[in-house]
Amino acid sequence: MRLAIGVALLTTAASPTPSWTLTPTGWGPAQIGMTRAQVSKALNVELEGDGFDSEGNCQELVGAHEAFPGLFFMFERGRLTRITTTEPSVVATPRGIHVGSTHEEVRKAYGKGLKAEPHHYEAATNEFLTFPAEYLTFWLKPGRSGVRFEMDTQGKVESIHAGTSSIQYAEGCA
Repeated sequence: MRLAIGVALLTTAASPTPSWTLTPTGWGPAQIGMTRAQVSKALNVELEGDGFDSEGNCQELVGAHEAFPGLFFMFERGRLTRITTTEPSVVATPRGIHVGSTHEEVRKAYGKGLKAEPHHYEAATNEFLTFPAEYLTFWLKPGRSGVRFEMDTQGKVESIHAGTSSIQYAEGCA
């Protein structure tokens, strides 16, 4: 019986739960500012991925064995600065926005606090687009802590970044 309870607890600790929301301060027990070892321990999963960027300051990691599909953990100078979700899943913000949410849902949930910017890689407009590809950013602490929604040309959220000013990076650590 004890073994079954222990296995159940380990399984639960490594699996996202509907009560974990993606916020500017973290996701579940993984909090912005933690070290890699602290995040691994909090999520009960080893983090793995490529080494540091060319300056040796930044790396993006994922949960080993696809523990959290579509979730990326960015560390700068050894500290968690950003969490990104890229796949439709149970990961959502406290306001219910997730990958696949519509432009209208994001605007309704975050209102006038959103800052819109053109997407770096997708065309902002052309005669075939219904929506502009853009970034919609909500700052909890302006320029320091927030959540960014990458919107595609179909008016859907394609990824969500939460954390420090690193949410503004166009690609990974750059």
